[in-house]
Amino acid sequence: MNPAAMQNAMSMMQGMGGPGGAGAMGGMPGAGGAGAAGGMPQMDPAMMQAMMGGGAMGGMGAMPGMGGAPADTRPPREKYATQLVQIKEMGFNDEDAILQILEQTGGNVQLALERLFS
Repeated sequence: MNPAAMQNAMSMMQGMGGPGGAGAMGGMPGAGGAGAAGGMPQMDPAMMQAMMGGGAMGGMGAMPGMGGAPADTRPPREKYATQLVQIKEMGFNDEDAILQILEQTGGNVQLALERLFS
């Protein structure tokens, strides 16, 4: 998870009023109120995943004013140059296949290697 996005979400929850950000969520069943988790209201995991992981709106990066990073529009060969070199040093030579997998995994070398080995 992006630390800046997490910080924005925490600030947003705290801004809901009252100590610890309980505000409007304090009276909701399962929300926990001000006493839960050191003053933080409990959040539904599905709601948190939708906020952070994409959901219908593409996550925090798609929400205006939420501090999401702009999309990287560089070509994959440029965007994943470091990862491409790492994987090629491990003996994989098909650059097109490597770049395609790096695109699918968002540049995660470990996941890319798992896919290359399978």
